[in-house]
Amino acid sequence: MHNRNEMNRHREDELDPEDAWKANPNPWARWDEAHDAFRKSSFVKGQGEAGHSPPVVKRSKHSFRNQFLWKLAIASLLFAGIWAMFRQDSEWAMQGRAIVTQALEDEIDFAAAAAWYKDHFAGAPSFIPIFRNDPGPAVGADGTVKLPVVAPLANGVLVRTFAELLDGVELAGASEAEVVAVETGRVLVLSEQANGGSTVVVQHANGRVTVYGKLAQTEVQENDWVEAGDPIGRLPKADGAEPSLLYFAVKQNDKYIDPAGVIPLD
Repeated sequence: MHNRNEMNRHREDELDPEDAWKANPNPWARWDEAHDAFRKSSFVKGQGEAGHSPPVVKRSKHSFRNQFLWKLAIASLLFAGIWAMFRQDSEWAMQGRAIVTQALEDEIDFAAAAAWYKDHFAGAPSFIPIFRNDPGPAVGADGTVKLPVVAPLANGVLVRTFAELLDGVELAGASEAEVVAVETGRVLVLSEQANGGSTVVVQHANGRVTVYGKLAQTEVQENDWVEAGDPIGRLPKADGAEPSLLYFAVKQNDKYIDPAGVIPLD
């Protein structure tokens, strides 16, 4: 009976959490009122219990050590089991080794991880570059921008190589096919050839220049800004089944180089 009365008295002394919050809805406001940084006054005070401090929950000094020892024991058992598995030639050991080896050699399926993240968190983690769906230009490790590079003539066929011409190549394309800029740059020169064709010279970044010759018509003017894939002209109209030809050259730092080494020629 005596124990029951003590229990009832203890329950009456305990303050309901909701009542405690209503009594002091902003407990952090009393933080600066403490006289000692390690002995704070009660931040949640009950009605009529202004000087009463909440009970202190004592934690075991050895809890961290016990958890560490348990984890160490489990890790040691796992290591010992795997080591023993690779030291034996029994059937179960062979199967276990195959599972461990496969788990270590298989690559992570980032596409599946991105799909799972999108299903559970409403969107792929765009802060990870491999999941980023950004069509913009890539940036190299040195901070330089890697602009796209395209072929000057779609479905063009290489008919004369750089080894033959020594200053460019010759591509065969369909009659009046469209010729496009291979990289972003500025139209430097627009000139007429003696045979009636036109030549367009485009200045690009990093000291690179591209030359487009034997054009029947042009669609740019000097100082025009073009990006990769923008039309700059058309091939002449072919006679019968004969293809039209495009002269294409690349100069790097005022020196002709093989276009096939830097441009994706079809």
